[in-house]
Amino acid sequence: VAQVEWVNEDTLALLRTPGPRGDAPRLKPQIWLYEGLVGEGWRITDHQSGVEAFKPFAGGFLYLASDPERDEKKARQDHFGSFVHFEQEDSASALYYTSLAETRRYHQQVRASTEDEAKSLTLPVIELSKLFEQPLRITGIVPSPLGEAVYLNCRRRDDLVYLREGSAYCLQLEADAALGEYLKREQARKAAKKEADSSKPAVPETPEKEDLSYLGKLTRLNMPRRAQVVAVSPDGRQLLIDYAERDDKMYTRSDLWVIDAATALTAPDEEAFVAGMRNITAPLDRDVLTAYWVDSGIYGMYYDGTVVRLARFHGDGQYTILELRGADGQPLYPWYDFHISAAGRIALVAADASSFPEACLATPQSVEQAWSVQRLTDYGKALAGWSMGTVETIRWQSKDGTEIEGVLRKPLDFDPAKKYPLVFVVHGGPRDASHAYLVSGEDLRYYPSVQFANQGCLVLKPNYRGSIGRGQAFSELNVNNLGVGDLWDLESAVDHLVGLGWVDPERVGCMGWSQGGYISAFAGLHSKKFKAVSVGAGISDWYTYHISNDIPDFTLDYLSGSPFREREVYQKTAPINGLPDASTPMLIQHGSEDRRVPLSNATELYRGLKEMGVPVELFIFPGMGHPITRPRENHAVMHQNLTWFSHYLLDAPLELIPATTSGG
Repeated sequence: VAQVEWVNEDTLALLRTPGPRGDAPRLKPQIWLYEGLVGEGWRITDHQSGVEAFKPFAGGFLYLASDPERDEKKARQDHFGSFVHFEQEDSASALYYTSLAETRRYHQQVRASTEDEAKSLTLPVIELSKLFEQPLRITGIVPSPLGEAVYLNCRRRDDLVYLREGSAYCLQLEADAALGEYLKREQARKAAKKEADSSKPAVPETPEKEDLSYLGKLTRLNMPRRAQVVAVSPDGRQLLIDYAERDDKMYTRSDLWVIDAATALTAPDEEAFVAGMRNITAPLDRDVLTAYWVDSGIYGMYYDGTVVRLARFHGDGQYTILELRGADGQPLYPWYDFHISAAGRIALVAADASSFPEACLATPQSVEQAWSVQRLTDYGKALAGWSMGTVETIRWQSKDGTEIEGVLRKPLDFDPAKKYPLVFVVHGGPRDASHAYLVSGEDLRYYPSVQFANQGCLVLKPNYRGSIGRGQAFSELNVNNLGVGDLWDLESAVDHLVGLGWVDPERVGCMGWSQGGYISAFAGLHSKKFKAVSVGAGISDWYTYHISNDIPDFTLDYLSGSPFREREVYQKTAPINGLPDASTPMLIQHGSEDRRVPLSNATELYRGLKEMGVPVELFIFPGMGHPITRPRENHAVMHQNLTWFSHYLLDAPLELIPATTSGG
């Protein structure tokens, strides 16, 4: 299931793949409706390329999908075969609307018709994106709660190099009337075609340009290019905008702003649009990652150090942190995301440092900031009797005096007089953070933190410089200092824990995925403090990365320029630059189809370390992109990391590929 939306109090819509696995052509995500919250549901859409995202709207659904008729690659295939014009292909992204009532009527007509009669029926779906003057990639749909308008966030093409070339539109329409007019026109067109087919051939006429005004009125908003519409107020009169005022760098925090919808529609230029906006989150100095606007106000989620918080924003820069407490009165925090209903109840997966994440329902109490949390699931019972260790937040001072935070997991029988092996688990991003949870996502997919603790290791997840949750100034401390400053933060953590008497400095390892993989590679090639490292989908060389990944603006921002003009900072911050003095054994794991950090980064590290005689192993996961998303492959990643560090830190045998048996 890729998306879930409430249609009303007892009807749920899901975006999921239909059909059995043997039915390959139909394995495309479609919208399914569950009325009364029971039964198998019924499929609302049957779009050829599958549905990407949807929103309930005006008694039906708006949904995003590719328009097969605009797919240039397929259109030219018969003449020229398959090729891609790199970063120049127009998007086939399209916006559709379908009505529940008309869809129900259509299916009734199909069931009452013969096979030939059914072919003549018109599917009740209209493409609203025909109103665009040129193809655009539609990245988000934000309906007005009143059902009279929808706001569209777009960019020029599919490729992420166009991420900063954003635009936003307001489509004002009467959805049912537009669909009715389309069905009437299609009926007339089919009748005319049938009559023409039965008569003598006529001289073909030049078709007139279709009048699309019945689809509604499309207005481009004169917003800044990187701004996006996030939500519409319940009365439809105001818009919530996500916008980074200072600049468009990837490390710059954005804020939430409010603007009157009428002002947004009529602002003659960007300057007038920005002048009509009001910043409502600047004093927070945090990135608001998810936001909703309901009758009781604007609610958002943000990272705050090693916890995740929810807050209600009052519109004047002030905000109230929501205190979520379980039945035992202990604070709970969002584990991943949240949703708030129009009535003001919050659904979320909640957790803390001592409980497994569970689906929960939060209800406001008489005191505004106090919310009671009802647990809806009990997956944690499967861990009954398990030794999970203890989780806490620690702080230390880095080489340059910066205070760094991290989440430390200790064995349940931790003895402060004993020296333990230490393993780092470094988060990706870098605009992300590790949180003080009993179990986090990386513990379930990549890195066996609990197993390490049970083998007598300390596990530290550092929120190195550049992480979010500490304010704008902290999040840009790694600009032009990638790797170098990160290593200061890790090495100073080792020194801090050694100074406490808790860590054996001869048994320290480091692992991480994506940016965490890059930091692990940098640590393994530029420091002697690590006995072994593991690099998951990590960068080896910023030049190699820049020329081959799908977001080249990352290096332009974080390294302040192009490697084709000035490569000094690219070399200073590259793991591969430490190759001549390398000695730390390295495990490398990478997806074969990774576009975010292409496979060449992994093979460069592997070839280089092989050349230098440093122990190195590379595992490539076929068909996987930047994350590893299949359970068996996740199992392999976890096993490889567990056995790699068990060998180098605990002197266990190295069994990266365990023996398997097949039963009869």
